[in-house]
Amino acid sequence: MATTTTPEPLPAEPVITGRGVSGVLKSWWQHHPALSQQLRGFAVVALICTVISMTIFAILRPTMGNQWANVISLVLCSFLNTELNRHMSFGVSGRHLWWRDQRRGIWVMLLALTMTSGSLWALHEIAPQASLVVVLAVIVLGNVASAVSRFLLLRYWIFRRVRHGNPA
Repeated sequence: MATTTTPEPLPAEPVITGRGVSGVLKSWWQHHPALSQQLRGFAVVALICTVISMTIFAILRPTMGNQWANVISLVLCSFLNTELNRHMSFGVSGRHLWWRDQRRGIWVMLLALTMTSGSLWALHEIAPQASLVVVLAVIVLGNVASAVSRFLLLRYWIFRRVRHGNPA
């Protein structure tokens, strides 16, 4: 006895052509263009500021030690980070609310400073004679750990006016 099956109806929405995670991510990027652009800009800014910060840190470390070199490099890069994120991640131009954005950016920098200083303290307790490469890796990992919080604070606190259609 033969059985017949009815064909399945066509889906109402387009099917994700990619497989697995890559297909889901591609679909997500396409459905969230503003957030996608912000994340891309944030990643570029993070890369630029991390390279500059680590360079400053490596230069200052021999004379100032790990903690002071970390503080100075993060403070100097904080202003650059906020300024680049204004333009590249959130599309804010002009000087309207510039001082407010920079002041709030300092609070965000304090989060990164807390995480990296805590990481350096833990490293010193575990391996007091760690090489520069290990120290830099710990700082980068501390910055990566604070990046999610930093992006959320930038998006939902400092530059929330952009999300509400009120760019400066």
